[in-house]
Amino acid sequence: MTGERAAPATTAEQVLVPGATLGIGSDGTYRGLRAGPGEPHRTRADLAPAAPPGPGRRVLATLAHLTDLHVVDSGSPARLDFAMRTGAGTASWGGAVDWVFRPQELLGTHAAAAMVDTLARLPVDLCVVTGDNVDNAQANELAAYLALLDGGPVAPLPDGRYAGPQRPDWDDDWYWRPDPGDDRYKRRWGFPTHPGLIERAERGFVSTGLGHPWLACLGNHDLLVGGASAAHAALATLVTGDRKPVRLPDGLDLPDALTTLLTDPTPIFGGPARPIPAAAGRAFVDAAGFVTAHRHPGARPPGHGFTPANERAGTGYYRHDPVPGLRVLVLDTNHPHGHWDGSVDRDQLAWLETELAGLDGPDDPLVVLASHHASQSMTNAYGVCPDRPAERAFADELLRIALRCRNVVLWLNGHHHTNRIVAHFRADGGGLYEVTTAAVTDWPSQARLIEVAVEADGTCCLTSTMVDHDSPAAAGPDLDPASVPALAALHRELAYNDGVRAGRWGAGGSVADRNVRMRVPLRPTR
Repeated sequence: MTGERAAPATTAEQVLVPGATLGIGSDGTYRGLRAGPGEPHRTRADLAPAAPPGPGRRVLATLAHLTDLHVVDSGSPARLDFAMRTGAGTASWGGAVDWVFRPQELLGTHAAAAMVDTLARLPVDLCVVTGDNVDNAQANELAAYLALLDGGPVAPLPDGRYAGPQRPDWDDDWYWRPDPGDDRYKRRWGFPTHPGLIERAERGFVSTGLGHPWLACLGNHDLLVGGASAAHAALATLVTGDRKPVRLPDGLDLPDALTTLLTDPTPIFGGPARPIPAAAGRAFVDAAGFVTAHRHPGARPPGHGFTPANERAGTGYYRHDPVPGLRVLVLDTNHPHGHWDGSVDRDQLAWLETELAGLDGPDDPLVVLASHHASQSMTNAYGVCPDRPAERAFADELLRIALRCRNVVLWLNGHHHTNRIVAHFRADGGGLYEVTTAAVTDWPSQARLIEVAVEADGTCCLTSTMVDHDSPAAAGPDLDPASVPALAALHRELAYNDGVRAGRWGAGGSVADRNVRMRVPLRPTR
């Protein structure tokens, strides 16, 4: 990639803060971003008394946590952007279409590329990528995501062409349209005009790749249509075809639209449509196909963690030992019956229990769990047979098993598009920290570094530091409008101002969820 770059900087050195007002709408202002003073590391004492890093500490590894890239084919006919306009916030949809369209979505791949390039130039031993790597379970999205992380030509749009509602000739002012003309985003939130942005976003580019070993994890958007529906077969022809729905069918009665989406979504996509170029590369992928795509020559580590057993069974859980003294157990929390929240099956729960058995001594490795779903979203019982309620296991059981093992110190996850750190306690003292990191696709578009160290007194010290991609803070007129950094900077600015997703509110978490040091006792304290 080429274009304007700053030196890689973590948020300990500088943070992004609201800048000048660039537009005024009826419901809010549109603001730029600027660099502000860095955020110092604070100490959390949930599990152990606060203490600074001391002499004799041993750093095991620095992990990078990257999640929820949502590499998206924004013109796909199998997206539910058209349903959001009437279904968002309604009881019938149950939240399924509240957040489908993003004004910045044409530039999501550029934001991901900027973050990958930033992490590539930081001292990282292993990157853990915790799912929702793509947006709509499509093969072309999968190819673009792998090219981003491994390095290579990136083409998120079929044939480099965008046919969707952000085009000015789509004639729908509900969406933000960057070209001159009126639309809802400009009227309500003061969104800007960027003539020619669509053409610049259509151009492919080459990613240099992470350069570090990285582990993959399955998220609900990687395997489910719209991140919710397992009914791929019903939409297989639509997704590769030459018609994109623009409205729900006239007169369609959807008293329970969510159930329709989860069981047979065909009627939802049967309304008025516009002609688009057909694209066979948009075909849906299943779990086995997703895993197989990662098991290519040159992947570091092999298969990006996925094993031949994962490939044969279409499962996504495995063990990886990146350095002496540290073990990563990646979980597959996708719920096979559909819906966006998670669970695990009994075989996986038994596997986890076996993996952790006996890991409680000073010579045993510390353990990091990684999954897409967080504890608060591992509650999905949709489609579970009432006669077999124990078919799936949820957060409470998983945590009980994890907390039995003193060497489990950290659980990395995503899904919630927010920065959050929660302590889980053991009865005899200590516990583990659950660390959720914000999405790259939405504000604040961040990743996280976690340094894992053992102090001289035998406690584990986890140091969390947020990372902004090092595109310019201000997406101003002085940038090369065709460069990836400039487009990534504009993506971040648009995400901050997204009034529909309320992108600027809360997703960054509190200061206790970002740059913090956390000690975990590795022996009983009471």
